[in-house]
Order: sequence, then C-alpha cells, then structure tokens
Amino acid sequence: MHNVLKRIELQGFKSFAGKTVLDFPARVVAIVGPNGSGKSNIIDALRWVLGEREAKKLRGDTLDNLIFAGNAKKSAVGLVRVALYLDNRKRGFPLDTEEIMLVRKADRSGTSEFTWNESEIKLKDLAPILARGRLGSRGLTIIGQGQSDIFVRSSPEERRMMIEEILGLKEFRLKKHACERRLRASRINMDKVQAMINELSPHLRFLRKQRTRFEKRSEIENKLRNFENEYFSFHYHKLKGTLARALEPITQFLEEQKTREKEIKVLEEGLRMVSEKTSGLSKAKDIRRTLTELFDEKSTIRKDLGRLEARIEFQQPVSSNNPSLTDITDTVQTLTKEIESAILWDSMSDIKDALGSWLRRLKDLFKKGLASDSSDLVVSRKKLEHDIAAIDAKIKGLRGEEEQLAQEWESANQEFREQVEQLELKKNEFRELEQKTQTQFFEKERFQLRLSELEREWQSFGHSIDELRNITKISKEIDSSGLEKKMVRLRTELAAIGEIDEGLVHEAKESEDRYEFLSRELADLKKAVSDLKNLIKDLDEKIHSDFRSSFRKINEEFNKYFRLMFGEGKAKLKLQTYKSKDINLEEGAEITTDEDEENQELRAGVEIDLSVPRKSIKGIDMLSGGEKSLTSLAALFALISVSPPPFLVLDEIDAALDEKNTQRFAELVKEFSKKTQFVLVTHNRATMEAADALYGITMGDDGVSKVLSLKLEEAV
Repeated sequence: MHNVLKRIELQGFKSFAGKTVLDFPARVVAIVGPNGSGKSNIIDALRWVLGEREAKKLRGDTLDNLIFAGNAKKSAVGLVRVALYLDNRKRGFPLDTEEIMLVRKADRSGTSEFTWNESEIKLKDLAPILARGRLGSRGLTIIGQGQSDIFVRSSPEERRMMIEEILGLKEFRLKKHACERRLRASRINMDKVQAMINELSPHLRFLRKQRTRFEKRSEIENKLRNFENEYFSFHYHKLKGTLARALEPITQFLEEQKTREKEIKVLEEGLRMVSEKTSGLSKAKDIRRTLTELFDEKSTIRKDLGRLEARIEFQQPVSSNNPSLTDITDTVQTLTKEIESAILWDSMSDIKDALGSWLRRLKDLFKKGLASDSSDLVVSRKKLEHDIAAIDAKIKGLRGEEEQLAQEWESANQEFREQVEQLELKKNEFRELEQKTQTQFFEKERFQLRLSELEREWQSFGHSIDELRNITKISKEIDSSGLEKKMVRLRTELAAIGEIDEGLVHEAKESEDRYEFLSRELADLKKAVSDLKNLIKDLDEKIHSDFRSSFRKINEEFNKYFRLMFGEGKAKLKLQTYKSKDINLEEGAEITTDEDEENQELRAGVEIDLSVPRKSIKGIDMLSGGEKSLTSLAALFALISVSPPPFLVLDEIDAALDEKNTQRFAELVKEFSKKTQFVLVTHNRATMEAADALYGITMGDDGVSKVLSLKLEEAV
C-alpha cells in the first residue's frame, strides 16, 4: 500500500512562524506534544489548504489570526503558506501526474490564492477535484479536536453528506448541486428571455408589417429599375447612335463646303483675270470714236467735193457723149454683185463706204465726154479726193484693228461667260451643301433635344446622369409602349404604398435579429434545462444506486463495531425522509411531499437507531459524551471498512475513551491502516504505540512551534 498523504509544509501558519516540513512516510503517524504546543494547528493547516473558509472551523476569530502574529521575541510575518503533497500514482485525482502539490497562500490584506501543481485554481473548482479523491475540509476525513462525537451530534442531512463523502459520492452530489444552480439560473434566464420576447413581439409585428411593405416596395422598385434600365438603355444608346450617324454627313458636308469655297476662290480669281483681258474695250471705243470722226471728216470732204464738182459741172458745157449700153450693163452687173455681198454686212460704216464708192462709179459712168473744168477746181477736186483716199486708208486700217479687237472681245466674252457659268455652278453647289448642312444640323439638334429630354426624364426619376451614361447597352428590340405602361403601373403602386421610414426598416431588422437571438437563446435555455434535468436525473440515479448498494453494508458494519465498542447492544442507520427544499425539476409544477420512494430516499437524512446495554435509551440525545464518541467511532470504522478513504486525520478523538476502548481504538487503527493512512494527534500511550512514526511538537519561549520526528521502527 502506498501513502496518499506524503508531506505538508507550513510557513507563517499560526504558531509555525518559519518553514516547517512534516513528511508522512508511515501508514500511521502520530503527532504528540504538550497542550498548547501547536499540535492541532497542523490539523487546522490541513483543513485550510483543503479549502476551509470559516474561521471558527479553524479555531480562530478571523482568518487574519491564521498568520503568525509575532511577539516580543519573534516578529510577525505578512504571509501564510501551506503546501500539501499527495501521491497520485493511482490517478485518484483528475490530473495526469505522479504527484500533486496543492498550495494555499494568503496575506494580511485578505488576498488568498490556490495553486494546483503551480497552476492557479479557484476554490469552487478545487472542491470537485478533492471530492473525486474523497477529500474535503469537513466531514469524517478530518475530525478535529473536540469532534470525536461529530457523527452523532450532526443532523441527519449532515450524516448523509459524511457518508456520501466517504463513499466518493460527494463528487456527484456537487455536480448535482452545480446542475441545480445552473438549472435555477437557466430557469430565471429563460423567464427573462421569455419576458423580453413577449415585450418585443407586439412591436415586432408592427415592424414586420413595415418591413413587408418595404420589401414589397423594394421588389417593385427593383422591377421598375430593371424596366427603366431596359427602356432608357435602349433609347439612350439608340439616340446616341443616331446622333453619331447624324454628325457624320455634317462633317462630310463641311469638308465639301471648304472644297467648294476653294474652287469658288479659284474661279473668282480666273474671272478677275478674264475681266482684265476685256480692258481692251476702251481701245475699241477710241477706234470707234476715231472712225466716227474720220467718217464725219470724210462726209464733210465729200460735201465739199460735191459742191466743187457741181461748180465744175456748171462751168463746162454738157457733153453730147452718152454712156454706151455696154458700159451701163457692166456697171449694173458689178454693182448687183457688190450689193448682194453688202447685204450680209453688219457694219454701217462699211455699208456707207460702199454706197459712196457705188455713187462715184455711177457718176464716172456719166462723166465721160464732159469738158474739162478749170484747172483750179480740178486741183481742188484732186486734193479732196486725195484726202478722201487718205481717210479711207485710215478707216480701213482702223477697221482692221476694230475687227481684231472684236474677235478678241468675242473670245474674252466667251471665256467670261464660261467662267461665270462655272462660278455660278459652284456657288449653287455651295448653297446646296449649306442647305444640306443646315438641314442635317436641324436633324442633329432634334436628336440632341430628344436625348436631353431623355436625360431629364431619367433624372426626374431620381437617378444620376452618370448612371445613364454608364448604363449597359442592350442589343435586343424592346416594346417601348409596353414598358412605358408597366413603368406607369409600378410607379402608381409605389405611390399607393407611400414612403417608408428607413429607420423603421433598420429597426425591424435589428428587432428581428434580436428576436431570433432571443428565440435561439430561449431554445438553448430550454434544451439546457432539459439536459440539466436529464443530468440531474442521471446523477440522482448514480447517487441513489451507489448509496443504496453501500448503505446495507455500512449498517452491518456499524452494528458490528457498535457491539465491539459497547460489548453488546445493537445499532442501525436508517433513512428518514423530510420535506424537500431542492429545486422542483418539472417546469411549472408545484413542490409537494408526495414523492415516490426513490425520490424520498434521495432526499432522506440518516437517523441512528440504537440500544445500549443495561440502559433504556430512547434517543441519541440521551447518550453520554463517551457513548457518543464510541458511537461515532463505530460509524467511522463501519464507513472506512466499506469504502476506505485515502487518509484520515483524527485530532484527539480518543480523549473521551476509557483505557479499554482506547486499546480497542488503537487496535482498529492498526488493522485499518492496511486500507487507510492515519494521521493522529494524541496524548494516549496506546494510540502512540499503534503509530509507525511520531512527531513531537514543542514550543519555546518565543511562541514558535518546533517539530521533532521519530520513526518507531528505527527506535526499536
């Protein structure tokens, strides 16, 4: 058998000012010493390190009294520390290590700390771990000074707790209590959550209606937006395409206009040059004026010549020689041919010259045979004739120049007319291009106005112009009329729904989320309540089953050791039911005492029914102090015989026993040390003799406890 309790270290605890180490190498270790030496302080240290919180259980007024207070010869300390070393090779504690070190520290400020193998742990988490190893700061594991009759004078409920701790059921009882606390908390939280749901539900119904309206409005808005996108995308891109196509001819027309302007400038320049060629008109006018003057001069000379010839004719006698027929015929034929030719003439001056020539020839025909005039008149006539001939020569020359100028003028006029016609043609083409450009501009402006109207219509529906300009192009044809009707219908539906407060919709979402969260919480709490009920039921079954199976054996052993302590008589433990104060496990059910047998046993306390030899005892209250101690010891040994704990710490529980029972107690300790490790504080020699090792506790005049150890095997 190995020892579970290996060592305890005390520092600053009550009378142990310095660090004190007590090893427990033997199965039975006795701690002895005079009264007041500090023996029981070791037991208090064990209670304290195992989690005791009440000062009266540690024999002190306050927890501050646990720290060495100092005296005239020894100064006080500010920290108390107790370390307990336990063997865990059999894994009695839920930790995968060979050895466990449990340390508790505290200072005068009231700060307390537990460490479990150097890892900090809370006291509420420590209790279940110790319960797994069937240890605790109270119960029968540690029986303090003056508590030898603790089992007898405890209440029925406390007795049951002591039995469950020895049986290792305290772990499950603690779990059950934890579950019941969690069940209470879950019930309270469930009620709170249900109340919040009930409070939220009416407002949520209103918000859901608003959200439904909003969702319907959103659905309609989405449909409307799709229709608008389809409608406006089609028309926008169509107008953009048409506008682009309308701009193409304008560009072409403008380019052609520039070409025509250049051509017109070239033609105008050519016309200017042709006009410069026609500047010879002034020369023709001068020739015409000179010819007129010559014709006038010639006419004057002819008149003078006519008068002169008349004088000559009057001065000479009439000749008897008449022209012959042949001369007349030849002259007439010649004149006829010339007249036929002259008919085609355009120039009046030529016609006049011809007439003058014909007149002279007729006169010459009839002048033959006339007598010669006087010499002076003849000379004058010749001079005049010479002048006429000179004038005719000039006229002929001028007529040649005039004819040449006329030809040049005709050519220039023809070129001018052609240039004018070409210029007029180009100007007409230019005007046609201007007209086409203007028409195309009007067409472009019409499409631009339609596009602007489309953009304004788009903006009137609350959309930005950038959205329209970046809208996705659709290639398919649309039913514009049908889409317009649909959009009008959807806008009418939106108007009927009206505006919806976005804040209410946001609140609806938050409330819905909160409602769902609370519903999940409520469902989780209901499940937790159900799971906790099942777990409590399982724990109850575990506790009930194990307790029931062991209780019969404990009763047999209790009666056995009672008879051993008293010599005869009998004793029995029995379950006494009482009104349950535990939480009611059924939701909504009322607490009642009409429980089934199993539930009654689960809540039953432990009563003691006994008979003492040679005494008429009707109750345990009538027992003497020694009898109570003997009964408690009988119960203790009965319990450890059925379920031996890892160790027992007993502080002077043999003090109330007589010599015979003390001897019996020592023998039982020796016998049970095979199953359980014992730490005994005693003054009794018989108990000391049962020990395998002794610790002697002394106290000097400085008020500090000191330890002396002795292994009895070595002493023998």
